[in-house]
Amino acid sequence: MQNRDIKIYIVDDHPVVRRGLGQFINSRDGFCICGEAGDAESAIADINDKNPDIVLVDINLKGTSGIDLIKAIRSRYSGVNVLVLSMHEENEYIERAMRAGAKGYILKNDSEELVFEAIASVIKNRIFLSDGIKDKVLESMFRKNGGREQTVALLTDREFEIFQLIGGGANTREIASALNLSASTIGTYRERIKTKLSILTPNELVKFAVQWVMNEKNKDSAQI
Repeated sequence: MQNRDIKIYIVDDHPVVRRGLGQFINSRDGFCICGEAGDAESAIADINDKNPDIVLVDINLKGTSGIDLIKAIRSRYSGVNVLVLSMHEENEYIERAMRAGAKGYILKNDSEELVFEAIASVIKNRIFLSDGIKDKVLESMFRKNGGREQTVALLTDREFEIFQLIGGGANTREIASALNLSASTIGTYRERIKTKLSILTPNELVKFAVQWVMNEKNKDSAQI
C-alpha cells in the first residue's frame, strides 16, 4: 500500500457531491479516485473493473439502498472496505450500516481532514467512527427502554427503509415508486412492520412512524 495510491470509489446520487469529493481527494498525495457511480446497480458492475481499495458510500441512493449496496460489496468483493459518508446521524442508520459490513461511518459535515483520517484507518482494516457518531452508538448500546422505540431495531433493513418513508409522509404508491417495488409488495411490508411493532391499524402505524422520525430529528437538532 505504501508503493501506490489508495484507490477510492465514490457512490453518491448527487453529481456535485461526487465532483467535490473527487477534487479534494485527488489533491492529496497518496490518494486517488478510481471511479464513481450515482446508484448501486452501476457501482456493483464498475467496482469489479476498477478494483478500488475503499468505496465511499452514501446511505440515500435511488433504487437499491446504500445499506443493500454495502452488503453486496462485502459479499462479492471481500477485499474492498466500505466507508459510509452520510448526512444521517440517526442511530438506526449507523447501526445498520455497520451490521451490513461498513468499516466506518462519517458525516458529510465532518472536516476534510477527518475524511482522510477515516480512509487511512479503514485501509488498515480498523473501524472508524467520528466522535459524534461514537457517542450515539454508545448511547444506543446502553439505552434500555424496552418499548416500541427499541423494537424498531428489530425491523429488517428494507422494513426500516419503508418505515422511514412512511414517517416522512409517503403513501404506499409513492413508496413503491421510490423503491421500484409493487404496491402490493409494499402493502405486505407494512403488515410485517405492524406485526413487529404490535400495531393494529394503518393509521396507528403512520402516526407512530411520523412521531419516530420527528423524535430522531429533534434529537439531532438538540445536539447542534
